[in-house]
Amino acid sequence: MNDGIRTRAPLHLLGIVSCGLAASSFGCGDASGGGAQYTVAMVQSSKAQAADLTISDVSDLVSGAVSQAGGLDFIQSGQTVVLKPDLPTLYTDLGETIASSTASGIATDWRVVKAVADLVRAKNPTGKILVMEGSTLLTMTVYDVLEYTGNLASSVDELIALEGSSCSESSTSGLEQRTARSGKPYWVNSRYLSAAVIISIPTMATDAWAGIGGAVENLGIGATPAGQYGSGTNSIDCTRVKIDRTSPETTGAFISDYYGIRPADFVVMDGLQGLEHGPLPVWDDSGTYDYASSTKNMRLILAGKNAVAVDTVEALVMKCDPKKVPYLTKLEVDGLGTTETAKITVVGNQVADVAKAFASKQTGICPGK
Repeated sequence: MNDGIRTRAPLHLLGIVSCGLAASSFGCGDASGGGAQYTVAMVQSSKAQAADLTISDVSDLVSGAVSQAGGLDFIQSGQTVVLKPDLPTLYTDLGETIASSTASGIATDWRVVKAVADLVRAKNPTGKILVMEGSTLLTMTVYDVLEYTGNLASSVDELIALEGSSCSESSTSGLEQRTARSGKPYWVNSRYLSAAVIISIPTMATDAWAGIGGAVENLGIGATPAGQYGSGTNSIDCTRVKIDRTSPETTGAFISDYYGIRPADFVVMDGLQGLEHGPLPVWDDSGTYDYASSTKNMRLILAGKNAVAVDTVEALVMKCDPKKVPYLTKLEVDGLGTTETAKITVVGNQVADVAKAFASKQTGICPGK
């Protein structure tokens, strides 16, 4: 697999276009002529362990990556900005051990979200910043346990659970039905849809069903309302059982369809820890992996204006093949990004300098070697 991404070209030579307002900028950075260039910034801490990073360290990493990726000047004061972290669960296992609230690799570190929120507030002093997530558990509980509730209180306006008050809530109040490019209808949260800007803040991890997680998957599954895509029979289990995950192709078809309804305007990826056998080791069905041996100590933050390009770099860092991730290649065909390394410029740390092999249940995508 070739990771020959262009390196360190001056940004002013790349013709990078700001995302601008979300409603008019889906697929920004792409040009119909096929010559568009995408910038992905990647910065790594010099500290030896992810667990050693302080809140100041994390803030500096986030600020550096965002700046090198082009910054947030497209955000205007008075807008509503949604920050979408990836909080699939609060456990490191099947419900016995609570994950660390920082640098777990499983859930987005609250310090990364706070750093992004503070950068957004500097551009948008009169607007609203909403944190929106749909965990596999009651999200408000996850916010509390992973220390979002207290630590983000002064930085954001609201913490919102996409499932509402119950995982079995089937009402469509507050939802809108939108038709995807495939022609299929989907339910989407109205406040999420109406936001001027959406920033995806995922973790760096493999995914048992889709091959890799990342910025696209974070929105393509994590933004779904549980009452419409979960079992609808349990008030605290928000697992999206109605999403067909029988193969990377079926999972990817849903992800690309749903993501395409409302793509991200910017990405800040939490690669502080990194997790193979993800999104949880026990979800790999092998019985031989545990959480501690699945963490990768990456100490990275990635940022960029195009989620497909950021996920492509993430895949290469994990020694996975982005060309084999169905939802990435489908979005590329739809003009919402690229997996072509010749069209991506990485600034900061380079793939070859930081790459480690991440294993996934989908070994054809992430062989783990």
